[in-house]
Amino acid sequence: MIPLINRLSEKYSFNREINDNRIKREKLILPSTDEGEIDFAFMSSFMKEVEQDILRTTLKFFKDRHIVNNPKMGGVKWKHFLIRDLFPILAPGKSKGLNHIKKVENGISYLGATNQNNGVLCFVNADKDLVQKGNCIAFIRNGEGSMGYSVYKAEDFIATSDMTLGYNEHLNKYIGTFITTVADRIRGKYNFGYKRSASRLAKEVLTLPADENGNPDWEYMDNYMRNVENEHILSYFRTLGLAK
Repeated sequence: MIPLINRLSEKYSFNREINDNRIKREKLILPSTDEGEIDFAFMSSFMKEVEQDILRTTLKFFKDRHIVNNPKMGGVKWKHFLIRDLFPILAPGKSKGLNHIKKVENGISYLGATNQNNGVLCFVNADKDLVQKGNCIAFIRNGEGSMGYSVYKAEDFIATSDMTLGYNEHLNKYIGTFITTVADRIRGKYNFGYKRSASRLAKEVLTLPADENGNPDWEYMDNYMRNVENEHILSYFRTLGLAK
């Protein structure tokens, strides 16, 4: 019903707003039974078929998607890299806390000291002076139970000063997820007696795949995580009986 209802918006504007009386007089054209009743069974069956078509199309996409070399972990050369060398830009979060900004239901992500919800504490007004660019890794430097964690953020956001944001031109969601998985292993070294300061973070060491020139193997990390994504999605389709 939703697509049909949404078409009613074409009739309204700021000069002719919808109200309770007008909405009650609106009419929807729906499938009907031979008795003239709304055919709910037909609508349900029709949308289930649409859903199956979408799932089959999605399944075909992931089956056909070309993954270079189908990389495996064995035989890969690994190398130690300092975080300050991996990320040419290490920027602090700009927000001083939620007391200085308004929470809103459909606002911008507010990142804080949590390893839940991909680092999002809540949603707030998009204060242009506080908004920071996405496609980065947010390293959590403070907070009970979350100090030492990191999250990849694709979208723009506002972050507390308890976070440091790492930017690298090679990042995307696949490489970012690979790096955060490795980076989270460091979290055990920090506690309230030994905090993750910005200077200590910069000197942290991450062990990553390296190419023949000794640089981070961005292509390998990207392909590896695409394969992981493919396997998870195909596994889900198998549970639905749509894939073997």
